[in-house]
Amino acid sequence: MGSWKKGHEFGPEDLTAGLPEFLRELAQALETGQATGALDGLPVAELRKLVLVAERHDKGLSLKLKAKRAHEVRVPTRPKAAPAQEPAGRDKAKVLASREKYRQLKKSMQADFKAMQALAREGRLPGPEVVESFLSLAELMAQGEQPVSGAVLTELAPANAAFLADCQALRRAISARDADALAAALERLSRRKSACHAQFR
Repeated sequence: MGSWKKGHEFGPEDLTAGLPEFLRELAQALETGQATGALDGLPVAELRKLVLVAERHDKGLSLKLKAKRAHEVRVPTRPKAAPAQEPAGRDKAKVLASREKYRQLKKSMQADFKAMQALAREGRLPGPEVVESFLSLAELMAQGEQPVSGAVLTELAPANAAFLADCQALRRAISARDADALAAALERLSRRKSACHAQFR
């Protein structure tokens, strides 16, 4: 039997009533061991893992709930490797430098992305400097700056390809000066970031 999943969309008017009510139902289900209504089927008594992701956007909020049962077979997405020896000396410094470079790359991308989101919410198009900065950093990110290797890098390849495709949609929206297409591209990139972090962190 596969994982139990539930998705729900809350409109702007539901954020002050619908979302709190849903969370209260979840809390009650966990406290009593009985899941009803929107949570019917949630394996409360057999929970091994429960993941809740809420993502806010212009039209309201998307909520995803996923539960895994204790008896489900765990299929690792990342093969277990033999315990690695701690890198020493120059190798350790190289690893730390690579991680720091990646951290700074993500930080710069995040700043550019937030700036574009803020302008898009006002119905304005970002300037070419911030767009090109974000897209050049995104290309670096997707073409090998992640500090991973082996099987994880193989798993990342399709996610990176989809990420770059969304970046090209962003470039096209800017070129066409299409504010609606820009907002849609930014929303897709935001969802992709959340999904990627959930899978690989």
